[in-house]
Amino acid sequence: MAAPTAAQKAAGEKAAADAAAAEQLGGADAPSVESDSEIEPERDLYLVTGAAVVLRTDDGFERYLYRGANVDGAAFSQSSIDHAISNGLIAGTE
Repeated sequence: MAAPTAAQKAAGEKAAADAAAAEQLGGADAPSVESDSEIEPERDLYLVTGAAVVLRTDDGFERYLYRGANVDGAAFSQSSIDHAISNGLIAGTE
């Protein structure tokens, strides 16, 4: 068996440290942890359904996205998203 690389050693040490920290927090006095869905706000996610779409960001840049690409609505201007939806170029994912 080959000796582990430095990156593998570092990853193993980090995993061990994370496990030790989790074990310390596992007692009855551990703070409650909210799930990710409670922390992150709802996001508008879309899928490119046309051959391609050009979406504008709030700071004026344009981004070309091709069929099958996932689109985070928060990354683009609302008017650009609305225009792409009305033209059938993107659709919401639920």
